Order: sequence, then C-alpha cells, then structure tokens
Amino acid sequence: MDQLAFLAQPPPDPRPSAARLTSKGIAPGDIVEVDRKGRRFHALVTSVEQRESGRFDLGVRPLDGRSTWRTATVREVVGVWRRAKGVLPAD
Repeated sequence: MDQLAFLAQPPPDPRPSAARLTSKGIAPGDIVEVDRKGRRFHALVTSVEQRESGRFDLGVRPLDGRSTWRTATVREVVGVWRRAKGVLPAD
C-alpha cells in the first residue's frame, strides 16, 4: 500500500473509553504488576478510590494465590495491561 492510499483512508472511529482517573491511567478491570515491599505480583484491579490527599488506592485481586495483599497504591504499580474493549472481568 503506498502512502497516498494510506493517507486517504478515513481516520479510525473514536469511541468513548472508560474513565481513567490515575496518572498511570489505571481503571477497574486492568491487570497490574505491583511491587510491594520488594515482592512483585500481578493482580486484577477491582476498584480505584481517591484519598483526600489526592493519591489513589487500588482494590486488587491477586492472580497468584501466594499473595495476600488486597490493596495497593498507584506508586507501587510498576506495569499496567489495559483491559480489552468489550471484555468484562469475571466476578
């Protein structure tokens, strides 16, 4: 495909996305990698709450049964994988 044909195509349809409140763009349903006290684990974000100080706390469900932490802060998040559009987490 040459450049002119590529440029002539209509732009992709902008669809409204879920509201992403945090500086890292984390929203419920995303998978995050958390580094908490030197231990890393992957978890599903179940909720995002903002403190009075403006910082965000995450409610998480660890994907590995060896981790027992159910909360994390945005500062502890070292990686984020966004939920695909149209896919809902199983509860």
